[in-house]
Amino acid sequence: MIYTYLIASKANGAKFSDLKRIRTKSVFASSEEKARKALSGLPLVFISRIPVKDTPKTILA
Repeated sequence: MIYTYLIASKANGAKFSDLKRIRTKSVFASSEEKARKALSGLPLVFISRIPVKDTPKTILA
């Protein structure tokens, strides 16, 4: 799965449209727990989960 998150620093309770800068981060992981662990330390808001049929040969950062 590819999990995508909004990096929500200083966005507590703010509307998406009120954010001055939209930053997202995507990560390939077998579960959301592992995806969040890979991005630990970031204030994350879950956006989407996309299934991947085949395991990618390379993962771009």
